[in-house]
Amino acid sequence: MTTDTPCFSISRTFNAPLSRVWKVWTTPEALAQWFGPKETSGTILAFDLRPGSEWRGRLDAPDGTVMYSKFVFRDVDPMSRLEWVHGFADAAGNRISAPFTQQFPLEMLATVLSADEGERISVDFTWTPLDATPEQEAFFVSMMASMTGGCLAASSSWTRSLPLARQLRDILARQ
Repeated sequence: MTTDTPCFSISRTFNAPLSRVWKVWTTPEALAQWFGPKETSGTILAFDLRPGSEWRGRLDAPDGTVMYSKFVFRDVDPMSRLEWVHGFADAAGNRISAPFTQQFPLEMLATVLSADEGERISVDFTWTPLDATPEQEAFFVSMMASMTGGCLAASSSWTRSLPLARQLRDILARQ
């Protein structure tokens, strides 16, 4: 990764104990409730929260489209840091290009940092293309405006029925 590799980042703050915020990011039951594009139904197929292990998922869209993902954990520092290589997969878990375009980077480095700020918890999420071509990086940059509404944002096509901050608050209240 070069220093000029594009990076998408977004931050959110929650009024909840750090242990509950961490649980929303690290348990399959909680992730299935919120992680994925708007109006999709998520299923966690495999989840082993250890460096080198995988999180694999399935997303079902209302039009019948099925997408699979495979994330390989690189770093797990409880209550403070998660890092994984993020990408699409086939049903067997083999890495494939994004089903919506070949221009999207094959793999992304995703990092989630959380910090206890007294009565509030901050969560910072970054997404950076890995080993992408200049064309894939340019496409990624062209999508950044739409990603501000992604699964950590207030609203967009990537967000399920509620803004994520509100979704997570609701999920945290039930944990």
